[in-house]
Amino acid sequence: MVLLSNPPPARLYEIPQNWERFGFFLPRPVLNWAEIHAHPKPFSPTETDEALSFWRTRKVALVKQTAYSLLYPRARPEGWEETVLSSIRHLGPFSFLADLGADYHVVRQAMEPETFLWKEKYAYDPDPAASYRTKLNEIDQAENSSEGQVLPEVDDIPWHQYDLVIGIDVPVPQRIVEKCPHTLWAYLSIEAGGPLQKDSLRQPLAGYHLFLNHGFRRYRARPANRPHVLEFPLQFQSTAAWGKLRQKLASGEERTKILMEKNSWEKPLPSSRAPLDRPSGDAREYLQKMFSALVCLHTTSTSRWGNWSIEAVMSGSVFLGNPTSLAHLTALLPGLECRSLRVAVDLANRLISEPEQWRSLQDLQTRILEDVCFRRPLLELTQKARRFFS
Repeated sequence: MVLLSNPPPARLYEIPQNWERFGFFLPRPVLNWAEIHAHPKPFSPTETDEALSFWRTRKVALVKQTAYSLLYPRARPEGWEETVLSSIRHLGPFSFLADLGADYHVVRQAMEPETFLWKEKYAYDPDPAASYRTKLNEIDQAENSSEGQVLPEVDDIPWHQYDLVIGIDVPVPQRIVEKCPHTLWAYLSIEAGGPLQKDSLRQPLAGYHLFLNHGFRRYRARPANRPHVLEFPLQFQSTAAWGKLRQKLASGEERTKILMEKNSWEKPLPSSRAPLDRPSGDAREYLQKMFSALVCLHTTSTSRWGNWSIEAVMSGSVFLGNPTSLAHLTALLPGLECRSLRVAVDLANRLISEPEQWRSLQDLQTRILEDVCFRRPLLELTQKARRFFS
C-alpha cells in the first residue's frame, strides 16, 4: 500500500479491447493491473444513439417472479422513476426501463422446476430444507397479500408480442419460451457466483439465447465469455437515467459526506473533517444519502462482487476501494486503492480539499463506468439482437 501525500492524477493507459484475447496467457496480477490502470477506447455517442434508436422500434420486457423480493415490487403507472423508487433495496438494471423503454412485469411463482433454480442458493445453509420452506412461506404470503393477489400468472402475459424478454433469474419456463421462437430470450442470475451463474457460463438454459453474466470487467479475460454470454452488470444503469432520478427526488442537497458500505463500517470510526455515514433505508432514503456523498468507501476484507461501486460513481461521488476484496476492480483508479478505513478516510478528506482533482477523478470514473456498465453492454446486446432478427 502506498500512502500518497497528494491526490493521484486522473489518467489511464489506453489499451484496445481486443487485448483481452491474450488474457488467458497472462498472470492474474497483470490482468488486475490492467483493470485499474488501463481502459479501452471509449464508445462514441453516435454508436449509443444508433443502438437506442434500434430499441425504440422494438418491444422489451423485464420480468421477475415473486421468489425475488428485493427488486421493484410492481410497475408504477406514474413512470419508470416511481417504479425504481419503490424498490425495497436494490436499484437493479433500471436502464432497461429508462433507456430501452421496457415493460416491467412481476409474475407469480410458476410450477416448473427451472423457475425454482433460485433455491440452489440455500445449498450451503446449515439446514437447506428449512431455508427453502421459509422462502416458500414468504412467497405464499406475498402472493396472498392485497398487492400480490392481483399479480398475473406467467401464462397471462402475451410474451410473443415482445422482441426481447429479460428475466431476473428464470421466471418464464421453457414451455413458454419455446412457444415464442421470434422472441430473443435472456436472463440475469441474481446470485453472482452461485450454481445458476456457473452453469450458465457454460451453456444457456434450454430455450434461452443469452446469459447476462452480472459482470463488468474492463477486459473480459480468464474466463473469456462464450458466444451466449454477455458481460452485463446487474446495475445496467446510465448517467442520463441517474440524472432523471435525481430530478425526480428534487435532490439539490449539497455534497458534504463520506459514505462507507456496511461491511466497512468500524467502531471507533477514524477522525474526519467531513461527516461519515453509511447507506440505509428504502430506495428514496438510499438515493438521498448517495446524492449527499462526495466520496464512497469500500475497505472491508470481506469478499464482495462490487455492484455498489457502480452506484457510488454513477450517483456522483468518487469511489475508493480495497482491491483484495473486490471481484470487480473496474471503478478503481491508480492511487485510489485503500486497504484500511483509516487510510481511506484520510485520502477522502484530502480529495475533498482539492475540488478540481476530485472533479477530474469523478469525471474519469464516470466515463469508465458509463462505458463498461451501460454503453458496451447495450451495444453488444444490440449486436446480438440484430443478428437474431436478421
